[in-house]
Amino acid sequence: MAKSIDLRSDTVTTPTDRMRDAMRNAVVGDDVLGEDPTVSQLEEMGAALFGKEAGLFLVSGTMANQVAVLSLCSYGDQIVVHRDSHIYNLEVGGLATTCGVQPRAIDAPRGRYDLTALRKELHPSDLQKAPTTLICLENTHDLNRGLAVPGDHIAEVCDLAKQHDISVYLDGARIFNAAIALGATVAALSEQVDAVAVCLSKGLGCPIGSLLMGPESLTRKARRMRQRIGGGWRQAGILAAAGIVALEEMVERLAKDHLNARSLAEGLIELGLDVDLEQVQTNIIHVSLEPHDLDAPAFCQQLADLGVKAKMIGPQEVRMVTHKDIEGPDIGRVLEAVNSCIRSPEAMPSDTS
Repeated sequence: MAKSIDLRSDTVTTPTDRMRDAMRNAVVGDDVLGEDPTVSQLEEMGAALFGKEAGLFLVSGTMANQVAVLSLCSYGDQIVVHRDSHIYNLEVGGLATTCGVQPRAIDAPRGRYDLTALRKELHPSDLQKAPTTLICLENTHDLNRGLAVPGDHIAEVCDLAKQHDISVYLDGARIFNAAIALGATVAALSEQVDAVAVCLSKGLGCPIGSLLMGPESLTRKARRMRQRIGGGWRQAGILAAAGIVALEEMVERLAKDHLNARSLAEGLIELGLDVDLEQVQTNIIHVSLEPHDLDAPAFCQQLADLGVKAKMIGPQEVRMVTHKDIEGPDIGRVLEAVNSCIRSPEAMPSDTS
């Protein structure tokens, strides 16, 4: 039986054999007490890679984002976020309910703020306004496109923030993808930000976990905030061991995912679907079914019946994400399945006239 090809997200990746071996053999201790050597090793590796003083191991990217905001802001502060960012749209209102801050969402096409518009949102506290204390960036940007945000824009935002004594946080869930796409290092992309997080459980293939990096003073406070929201680990070295393998072995191979995404995108275009190749910069493909007037729910169901899973993101839009469990030959199978769906009348929108 042919394997199922899951393109819904790179979060569906499974641990490598070396990760499983490392997890089984990990030396562990109670991390809440600061006694898990494998966790400490992972945190130190992350800090060194990103050029920061210290790191903190957390359950997820969402927890990393929330803990970062709790550590950088005070209750009632205003923070500036991308209107289409994960931290604003997909964290169950955590900025308001968990962090107690007021998000000011502004447009940031391709993950880049208009600096003039951004400057207008930066103001100190007064009788009626919350002080702006944090600017949030995201790299890669847009969950449905995976756009790489260049270091010069990040530097411009950081320079502006410094002029107003405001912190900058970078949600770098897929920042390794961005670095490979840009031919940069994660340290260069995050050099000027006050804190940066990366997800280990997406393209890097770990079963769980994210890292938050920044100054020692920040990560010390972040450790307390993590504990506050129930994120204290005990023998977390079992999971951190997979993260160590990920940082050692899984980063450079992300380039294969980008190549597979490009190949798949080109094939989808040949089949008559609408894909903007300029926006296929990493491992995420945004596909419009409009040229064939296809219905996304029906299309995705038909694909699933043929052993291929994709994510519906709109009435006639789907997302496909390549990752470590997608090999070159799988691309041909996906294109064959898509071609079958295009030719089937079942994927056409129903006539409601």
